[in-house]
Amino acid sequence: MKNPPITSGRTIGVRSSSWRATVTPYGTVVPHDGSAQLAWAVAADDRWYEPAMEPSTRQKWYAGYPVAETRVHVPTGDIVQRVYCVADLGGITVVEFENESGMPVVVAVTRNDVLTTQPQNAQPPMGIDMPAGSITLPVGHKSTTRIGILHAHTEAGRLPDDIPNHQQVVRGWEAACDVASRIGLADHTVVARVSAVRSNLLLSPQGASGAEVIELVRLGETNHDSIVQVVNVVQKRLKEEKRAKVLQWDTQHLLATAARACVLLGEDDAASDIGAAWLRIADRPVAELPLEIPEGIAAVAWIESLLAGPSPSGGVCTVLPYGIPETWLGSPFEAHGLVADAHRTLGYAVRWHGARPALLWEVNGAPGLVLTGGAADADWNTTAASGETLLAAPVRSEA
Repeated sequence: MKNPPITSGRTIGVRSSSWRATVTPYGTVVPHDGSAQLAWAVAADDRWYEPAMEPSTRQKWYAGYPVAETRVHVPTGDIVQRVYCVADLGGITVVEFENESGMPVVVAVTRNDVLTTQPQNAQPPMGIDMPAGSITLPVGHKSTTRIGILHAHTEAGRLPDDIPNHQQVVRGWEAACDVASRIGLADHTVVARVSAVRSNLLLSPQGASGAEVIELVRLGETNHDSIVQVVNVVQKRLKEEKRAKVLQWDTQHLLATAARACVLLGEDDAASDIGAAWLRIADRPVAELPLEIPEGIAAVAWIESLLAGPSPSGGVCTVLPYGIPETWLGSPFEAHGLVADAHRTLGYAVRWHGARPALLWEVNGAPGLVLTGGAADADWNTTAASGETLLAAPVRSEA
């Protein structure tokens, strides 16, 4: 069994520990501590299937979170592998195999120092070249088996029956990432991109830079240097914009979220300084928003900028400043925990009454925030902390 060179993949781990691994596009687990990889293969009734070599291999990450699913097709259906980490017993990487095919199969894995839900078969896999120490696991028709790699120290043994399943782990990551803001769109790929950015950031907070530093504070991940880091990010951006004739498209979002981060850190004076700096440049034109969601932390600024225009200096927030994208028309969407200004957040939902969007909103924080309708409805504004209204019907562009 030969694995192709590892050229891509994604990091998994537990936030409370330093153990990390990469899951490759074919489901091989590559620990960052230099310990042995865990690769897998499937014996169906006709031959061995190696995910790294099979054209039917495909992979997804649940809702963008660090929970991987890799599928390989065998003659009567799919064999599904899922990989995720839990905090139990000092940290375990769980590797789950589900047989969706119509026949029993045997799964071989390349490590025997793992926890299993059934006694290990010491007989080496037959009919395939696999490393010494590989083991086989029978997986019956429509059944599931799991193994676990201990993070603190590797050993064979029994995997506890009450280890969280992949759906519970997804919900845990969802709760962690929604601390900053929660977004629900019909286009799940956009939401997954934001979830991936945030979960990756929570797994590797030490390497954060730029807007990532601000996002970590919004996610509740802080340290004694957080305020210094946030201020440094703001000063760097203001220096870049000092002589710019056109502001960068995400400057307003960066300064507003930075001001909010300062308040969350108990530094209201720093938030006021950011607001004053924004007022000195707020009258300049702004670069156009990218047409497509960008990579990395800019993805968060992009989607949140579409949903709300926050004020770094306070007092006003624009709902849907660019209007409702045509691809969203007719579909319900919502957002919660958006930064409105340094001291307030905004949540709202849009539902449809025929051609008109119904906006239901709620502001969290001190009263007095002015909400405006932006390009979605330039005639609407309110200072009410909550309510609902019908916005103007969007005008579709001509085909």
